[in-house]
Formats: sequence, C-alpha cells, structure tokens
Amino acid sequence: MLESSSTSSPLVLTEDQIEKLRTDTDNGTANPLKGYQDMISFLDAANAAGTDTLDDASQFWYQQAITVNGDDPTSFGNIFIHAATAYGAAWDGKTVDFQSLSDKIGLAVINGTIETGSLQSINSMLEDDIGTSLSYGGMTVGGWGGSFYYWNTPFEGTETVGQAIMADPEQYDKFIATTANAVVVTGNTAIEELGLTFNSGSITNEVDQFLNILQVGVPTIVDASVQTTVKAEVIARAFEEDVLGQSAAGNPNLINGYEYVGKSWFGNSEWIATPNAGISSVNVTNTTELDALRATRLEEQDTKSGDAVTNIYSALAKAADAGITGSMTLPSELQLPAGSTLTASDMTASKVTLSLPALPTDLVTDTIKDVMADIAPAISADFLAPVVSIVGTGLTDALNFAGNILTDLTGGSSSASSYGASLATTQTNTAASSHQDLFASLFA
Repeated sequence: MLESSSTSSPLVLTEDQIEKLRTDTDNGTANPLKGYQDMISFLDAANAAGTDTLDDASQFWYQQAITVNGDDPTSFGNIFIHAATAYGAAWDGKTVDFQSLSDKIGLAVINGTIETGSLQSINSMLEDDIGTSLSYGGMTVGGWGGSFYYWNTPFEGTETVGQAIMADPEQYDKFIATTANAVVVTGNTAIEELGLTFNSGSITNEVDQFLNILQVGVPTIVDASVQTTVKAEVIARAFEEDVLGQSAAGNPNLINGYEYVGKSWFGNSEWIATPNAGISSVNVTNTTELDALRATRLEEQDTKSGDAVTNIYSALAKAADAGITGSMTLPSELQLPAGSTLTASDMTASKVTLSLPALPTDLVTDTIKDVMADIAPAISADFLAPVVSIVGTGLTDALNFAGNILTDLTGGSSSASSYGASLATTQTNTAASSHQDLFASLFA
C-alpha cells in the first residue's frame, strides 16, 4: 500500500547536493523542474548506495512530481493529476493555471529541502502540496488529485486526507466524481496510446475488460491506500461514465441507495430507501443532506475536465487511427529506456509484458455491488455475494458470471436472474484469471 512507514525518516543530503540544488533553482526561487530532477538524482544515488531512508509513498511522490511538473505527455500519472485538477476546479466553477500551481508546489518543496538539508517524507510534502493547492489554486481537499493515493496520510496535524473528505458528504461526493473522471481519462489514454482493445456488447465482458484497462492506466488501482469500499465506488462511477455514458457527477435521483421520488403535497422532498440503502461508505440518510447532494449533482452533470476523452468508444476510435501509423510511444512508466518506441516490426506480446497483480476478490465484489445498486436499484446488490463466493479466485469468471446477471436485469427480467437461481445447484470450476497479456492484440 502507498502509505508512509512509521520507520521512514527524511533523507539527509550532503553539502554538495544542497549547494547544487541552490544553484540550479536560484536559491529556491526558480526552475522547479530542474530542482525535481536534482532531488530524483539524490534519491537514485541513495537507493544505489543502500542509504535511502524514505518510505515507498514518499519516493512515489517524487517520481510522480517530476512527470507532473514537467507535463510529461506520456505519463499516466501526469494525465491523472491533470484530469483530477481540472475537474475539481470546474466542479467549483473555477479554472486553474496548472503549471503555475505545480511550480508553486515545487518551489515550496525545494525551499523546504534547502532549509532542512534533507528530502522530506510525504507528510511534510503534503502540507506543501495540499496547502498550496488550497490557498493558491482555490481548491478543496475533495478535488485534490492526490487524495486517491494518499488517503491515509496525515496532512493537518493527525487528520488524514481521507478523514477530512469523509467528514463532509459534499466533499466525499466531489472526491468520487473527481477521481472517477480522472480514472476514466487515464484509462482511455491507455487505450489510445497502447491500442488496447475493448469489445462492447454485454456487461459480462465489459466490466472485466474495463478493470484490465485500469490496471494499465492507473497501476496503483490496487495499492492505493483508499479502503476497498471507497475504491469500489470510484471504479463503479468510472465504469458508469466511461462505458454507460453517464455523468461522473452521479445520478442526482439515486444517492446512497435512496431514490428521489419528487415533492410531497406539502412541497417537501421525498426519498425512499431502496434495498441498497446505505451502500456508500459515507452513509447519508438525512433528507436535507440528500437534497443538498442532489442539487449539487444536478449542477455538475455537465462538468468536464477540459477536452479529455470520457467515452471509451471515442478512445477506441483514436486508438484505431493511431494504430494505422504502425508506431506507438510507450508511457514513461513503461519505457525501457525512456523515450523508446514500439513499432509493428519489433512489437510482440512476448517483448512487452506487464506484471499486473490480480485484483482482490473483495474489490471485485464491492465494485459489482455498486454498479448493481446504480443500474438496478430495486434489486439488492448483496445477492451477488454468493456468486463470487462460489466462483472463488477466478477474476474473469467472477465478473463474467456477475455480468450475466446484470444483463438479465437490464434486459427486463422482473426479479430473479436465471443465473442467480441456478446457484444452488451449480458448481463452477474456474482457473485463476490472468491479467498479464494485454498487448496480445496490438497491431492486430
């Protein structure tokens, strides 16, 4: 998990390293990208010497910061942060000069490094990152792009990013929408850049393929510190936006398993509890709060993150056009060496592989439940639990089985699915799902 270790401590720099950082950044007043490059070189040297004292979460921040500040067009991390920042600002009716904001964050981190003589751990850097974003960018923590990765990291005293977001239903709703949209944009970029395939037609295969694509475009989808139930809400919302064409803001008339049915004779809003009431990690049941969330969702239905593609079918069309050229640039996260390209003549599935972890069963289960709750609110999503239990660890088969049930429901089945009904007598044998051969169809 990308969390700070209790044993992590700042990485003390040498006098020569500090002087180089001073010189390259005009004493912390300019050239933040050059400063980031220096800090990465210091970190690399410490890793090579075995003297690094920073934890994985802190190192990850530095590695991502250099691609974000440098606006690396091939970096999935940069694409994610740009999309999240743009959407979070648009949610509040604002625009933000992303490069200026990124430069200010970078200079704050550089000055902290010069003053302390060390590369700081993530807790200290988040104070610079979030603090600058909130004060200069006019953002709120629910719209900060790093929330998904640093959910359990303290940034104001002992309060974590996640605690700050979950304490406010409005911020939580904004976080789900902002992060889901960034996930969609990044996933679609993976399709465009790498020519990944996606076959539409049934939810059976669509959910499985969608999760595979996210494993490439958002490689920390499993390791990010967000708890599973929250992560599943993000993924489900992303699926609904990308594949089903819904708004990232969410359905204004279906919130946390409560369905809006209109006004009463007395002019009061009426909400009824569906079988999925309370499904969200932030359990909003108060009518006043539901009304407030509904009003915001209505306002945000058309919120966009710039010109980013948020429809998977448009992404597929762009991928097809890119494939005609016979060459594709690898994302920086996959480049060995940096700047390398793949062509039709040297590209084979055996040459480029991704060692992607199998998605945890509980994440799969919770994602399916959330999608179910949104597309079939009259049916309790909990009935899917036996499906995953019987199928076991086979991710693809679990999703395919659930997809058949969803297809039945969305196809007009009134209550029980024929697949669900057969569970009592059917034993399913599966093989473990593989998520390591996503390039087999490149240039097909």
